[in-house]
Amino acid sequence: MAGDTVMLLRFLCPKEGTMRTHRVGVSAGRWLLCALATLALSACGGGGGSSGSSGSSGTSGSGTAATYSIGGSISGLSASGLVLTDNGTDNLAVASNKSSFTFSTRLASGASYDVAVASQPSGENCLVTSGASGTVSGNVSTVTVNCSGSGYTVSGTLTDLQTAGLKLTDYSGGQTLAVAAGATSFAFTQSVMYGTDVDVTVNTQPFWATCTAGASNYTGPITANLTSDTFSCALDSATVTTFAGSTTAGNADGTGTAASFHGPSGVAMDSAGNLYVADTLNNEIREITPAGLVTTLAGTGTSGATNGSGTVATFNGPAGIAVNAAGDIFVADSGNNEIREIVCTSPTAASCTVSLLAGSITPGNTDGLGTQATFEFPEGVTVDSAGNLYVADTQNDEIREIVCTSSAPSASTCTVSTLAGSTGNPGDVNGSGTSATFDAPTGVAVAASGEIYVADQGNNEIREIVCTSPTAASCTVSLLAGSTTAGSADGTGTAASFDQPTGISVDSGGDLYVADMGNDEIRLVTPQGVVTTLAGSTTAGSQNGTGSAASFNSPTGIAVAPGGTLFVGDYGNNEIREVAPQ
Repeated sequence: MAGDTVMLLRFLCPKEGTMRTHRVGVSAGRWLLCALATLALSACGGGGGSSGSSGSSGTSGSGTAATYSIGGSISGLSASGLVLTDNGTDNLAVASNKSSFTFSTRLASGASYDVAVASQPSGENCLVTSGASGTVSGNVSTVTVNCSGSGYTVSGTLTDLQTAGLKLTDYSGGQTLAVAAGATSFAFTQSVMYGTDVDVTVNTQPFWATCTAGASNYTGPITANLTSDTFSCALDSATVTTFAGSTTAGNADGTGTAASFHGPSGVAMDSAGNLYVADTLNNEIREITPAGLVTTLAGTGTSGATNGSGTVATFNGPAGIAVNAAGDIFVADSGNNEIREIVCTSPTAASCTVSLLAGSITPGNTDGLGTQATFEFPEGVTVDSAGNLYVADTQNDEIREIVCTSSAPSASTCTVSTLAGSTGNPGDVNGSGTSATFDAPTGVAVAASGEIYVADQGNNEIREIVCTSPTAASCTVSLLAGSTTAGSADGTGTAASFDQPTGISVDSGGDLYVADMGNDEIRLVTPQGVVTTLAGSTTAGSQNGTGSAASFNSPTGIAVAPGGTLFVGDYGNNEIREVAPQ
C-alpha cells in the first residue's frame, strides 16, 4: 500500500518547480488529494528512511549511540601543571585558575570512567577526593578534585608532662617531634598535604613518665588543620633496689652485695655504663660495671695526698666525682682541698695513674693555673661536653670553673676561675657572679644546654647559673626551687622545700635529680622548678621497695643513666642504690 501511495503522491504532488510552472492548471481538488495521500503515507511509516528518526532510546537523530561528558569541580588550585587522566588514556591539562573541568572525550552509556591525577602542579598536592570512578548513564559532573599548597598543620595539647624525653611521631612515621618538659601543647613544623594520612603516636616516652594518646585522637586523611589530638602523661613509680654493697661497712671488692663500701658519696657514669664511686671514708675510688662487679681503681684505704699508680695513690675524704667523654675521672678530694685526675688504660688499679689537676693541700680561694689555685673543702665536681670542669667549693661558698687548653688535662694546662659566690660571705643572694652568695654548696651539675645547677645545701635550695662566657661578670645566679626553710614539700619554685640537698645530676632533657640528704629522699626537679618526690620518705632506713615505701640513710651522690635510671651513693647505708622507673 505504501508503494501505491508514493506513486499517487508523485502524480498529485509534483516538484515545487513543476508546480510553479503549472500552478494555474492545478485544481483545488488535486491539492486536497495530495495532502490526504501524504497523511496516509506517514501513518504507514513510509516516506524515506534517511530523513526520519527511529525514536529508540540511546541513539542520536542520525541513528548513532548517544555519548556523555565526564567532568567535575576543582578547589584550591593555584598553580599550573595539573594533569588529570580518565581511564589512564585520556589526559586533560587544567589551567591554574580553573574551578571545574570536562574531558573532551565523551563516553557511551554503560562505559566505565576512572579519573586520577596524572601530574601534580608545582608546590601543590592534588587528590581526587570523591566521584573518581563509576559507570556512565548520563553526563557526569560529580568528580571532585582538591588541591592544597601550603598544606595543613598538625598540633594538639598535653597535660601533666613534667619531664623531658617525650617524642611524638606523625605522618605515618614520617616526622618526629621532641617535646620539652612542662609543655602544654605540641605542633609539628612540617605541613601536611590534603588527603595525607595522619596518626600522631608516642615515639619515645619521657624520662620517668608515661604518656598516652586520647581515645578520640584522629587517624585518617587530613582535610583541614588538625588541633584536636590530646596526650596525657603521668609520672612513673620508682622502684628502689640495692645495686652494690650492704649496710655493713667495708672495702671488699666483689659483685653486688658481696662488695662493701664505707660512706660512699659521689657517683658518676661513663658512656659505657660503668659507675664510679667516691668511697669517702675508705679514701678510695671504686668502679662498678653494669653487671655490678666492684673493683678498686685508686686509693689504699689510708688518707693522704700521694700521686702515682692507683695502687699507691692516696686520697683524703674524696666526695665528688665526674668522668669526661674520654673516660678520664676527676675527683673533688675534699680533705686535701684538691681536684685530682685519674687516667686508666684498663679497669685495674695497676693501670690507673692519679695526678693533681688543681689546688693544693693548703686551703684558700685563689684563682690561677693548676696548683697555683686553691680551694677549701670542695665537695662537688662535674664536667661539660667541652671538657670544662665546675666545682662546688663548699667552704668557700663559691662555684669555680676549670678550663683546660689541652685535650689531655694537666696542672700546667688548666686554669681555675671563680664564676659565682663570695668567699667568707655565706648567704642567699641572687644576682651577677660574685655579687651572688651561696651557703655550703655541695653538688653541681651542668645541662647539655649549658645551665649550671647547684645543690646549695646550707640554703636548702636548688640554684641555677647561666653564663654567656666563662667569667663571673657574665654569669647570673637565680633560685630554681626551694627556700631557706627546711622541709620536704613538693611543689613549684619556692613552694617546694628541701633539707640539705647534697647531690645533683641532670639528664639529657634538662630534668634534675637531687639526693635530698636531710630528708632521705630522691627528688625530681624540672627545668621549670616543679619538684616531685620519687622515692624515700623523711624516715631514714635501708628498705628496698617502691616510692615512699623505700628508704635511704643520708643519700649524698646521684647519677642518671641515659634511660633515666638513677644510681645513689647512700652514704649512711654504705650502699649504692638503684632507682628505676616502673
